[in-house]
Amino acid sequence: MQDPYAEAWQVLTEAVLETRGALKAYERRAIARGDDLPELHTLLEKTRDHAYTIVDADVAHLNVDVVFESVLAAALGEGDRRRRAALRAIG
Repeated sequence: MQDPYAEAWQVLTEAVLETRGALKAYERRAIARGDDLPELHTLLEKTRDHAYTIVDADVAHLNVDVVFESVLAAALGEGDRRRRAALRAIG
């Protein structure tokens, strides 16, 4: 099946992963692939699998910009994985 949202998804991906920020672009790309920075692993694992369990203690010691950018990258990567699986499933 042709992805009707491919162009929009690409624009979003570039905005989240390639723009300047607290994290370097290569770090955000790694996070989107699931290759987490060690200090962010627990937070990003929760983001991907059960975000409702994230509590203040998970982010208290982290820079707010790093949290924001890394969570966006992880969610984008997980969303893309699930989107691609759905497209394969519906043919």
